[in-house]
Amino acid sequence: MEIWETVSALTGEAILALLLDLTIQTLKDKYPFLILLKVTEEGISWDKMREDCRTLSPIEVHRGFQSLINHLFHLFSALAEGVISRELFPKVFPKVKEAERILFPK
Repeated sequence: MEIWETVSALTGEAILALLLDLTIQTLKDKYPFLILLKVTEEGISWDKMREDCRTLSPIEVHRGFQSLINHLFHLFSALAEGVISRELFPKVFPKVKEAERILFPK
């Protein structure tokens, strides 16, 4: 939620949702599970993904999210000349690890 709030404050929630959707559409052929992510008023919903991705390999999910984040950072940097990326970089990586832990508990 913290990352969503930071970016939405800088770009606006509608633009952020559009960028996320554009990124997912770009990557859906290679990582079809990403279409399970849904934008809600609170941010990104993982509910459907949590249920459906348990059969995927952790490496595949990691690569999909890595591609999603890289693509989003590229779009953010292009739009804001790096301002958004500098704000988010320290916040994103711990959240990715947390998401992997939630999706694939040991």
